[in-house]
Amino acid sequence: MNTATTINRRINLKLTGTLIVFALSCSATAQNFEINSFVSASGYLTAEDELPFWMVTNNNGALSPQTDGLFQAATKGTYEFSAANKAKLTAGVGLFIRNGVEDKVQRNELYLQFENSWLKATVGAKNPRDRFQGLSVVNDNFLMSGNARAIPGILLETATPISLFKNLGLEAAMGHYELNDNRDTKGTMLHYKKLYANWQLSNKSNIRLGIEHYAQWGGRSPEFGKQKTAFTDFVKVFLAKNSSEDDNANERGNALGNHLGFYNFEYTYTPAIGSFKLYHQHPFEDGSGTALKNFPDGIWGLYYKPNREAYTGFLKGVVLEYVQTVSQSGRFGRSGRDNYFNNGIYITGWRYDVAIIGFPFFENTPVDQLIENNRVQGIHAALLGGIEKWGWMAKVSITKNLGSYVNPIIPKENRLYAYLKTSYRLSEKGGLSLEVGYDYNDQRQDKIGAGLIYTYSF
Repeated sequence: MNTATTINRRINLKLTGTLIVFALSCSATAQNFEINSFVSASGYLTAEDELPFWMVTNNNGALSPQTDGLFQAATKGTYEFSAANKAKLTAGVGLFIRNGVEDKVQRNELYLQFENSWLKATVGAKNPRDRFQGLSVVNDNFLMSGNARAIPGILLETATPISLFKNLGLEAAMGHYELNDNRDTKGTMLHYKKLYANWQLSNKSNIRLGIEHYAQWGGRSPEFGKQKTAFTDFVKVFLAKNSSEDDNANERGNALGNHLGFYNFEYTYTPAIGSFKLYHQHPFEDGSGTALKNFPDGIWGLYYKPNREAYTGFLKGVVLEYVQTVSQSGRFGRSGRDNYFNNGIYITGWRYDVAIIGFPFFENTPVDQLIENNRVQGIHAALLGGIEKWGWMAKVSITKNLGSYVNPIIPKENRLYAYLKTSYRLSEKGGLSLEVGYDYNDQRQDKIGAGLIYTYSF
């Protein structure tokens, strides 16, 4: 374990202790304080050396394919200052203990968050919000799907859309993060911002349009040396401008840093029976992507969530999605070969703590190598349901894998990822879950696995 990892672990442990003390002291002295905690223990079996895809994916870095035992514990305390202004302070801390990874003990979430009627400010590492009940391939964000552990940083965002006109509001966010994991370019920083418009067409229809932008910058590359970190360089990163005086041709020809983002379109229709959402997230990594030359890459989906007051059946959520990343602005030319999630200076690319941060169908590799198989086409379906004490979730994904433009897979590889989880509530606070997964691959060994999970909330 290197010195930086040791220092980060000590800082995390100190902050964890501080948050626990804060939570306990508030709990003892304030009636307007609420605390929620849970612990869980899981065991896994597999017929092969690795767990199936959907048993590992989008679990906030809790599992690796080699994990066969996991213990989790988390607590969240919320102190309400003012009900009128919706002002509150929340502290959250979570812990993973498992095998199959280099660091067996790691923090999950570790954050402080202040929120009122118009602002939300978060300091620390907090998992991304999921608006699709865990059913989507990307869980509401093509680039931040919850596949990796939460990245530490600072985030400022609007708590609710800021009203411009009667039916039109804006939401915005800006953040700074530190990629403090073991990666090729040490000390890489991450800039983030978003801007959305919410247009209420009627009391049942709403359109949400926006853009989200991420940029890796700074750090020290073993090949290209120390990267620019001055304030003027941050302005270029913020505006996605190039660096004319840089020695690296990519930084001169494109933007300073490694830029990623996506356009997001959502149409929501809410009749009495529930909420229907049509959505498309279109990724970009350079000027050609922002100009839609890589269309129709991205994710196209339909999500339905029943209204529990009008619907009393077993179904609780449905997602249907089509995904593709095969265009990448074309095979040739200066604006082609976007090579999603990869970068020449930031070799580790769009990964944190080994795991791919966003769209999870790409093939992972060691952190000092480029991500492989980032040209994928597929369909995905998922259902969530339950009745009385029973609950269940089912997912199936079928993908065609083309490799990359530089290293194509010939012939094309076909995969199927299937997953089923059923849960039973033993008591008001305790529950037991059983999950099974199966992966089919027409060019590699199939995978099959199962897991048993006990969770207790208090």
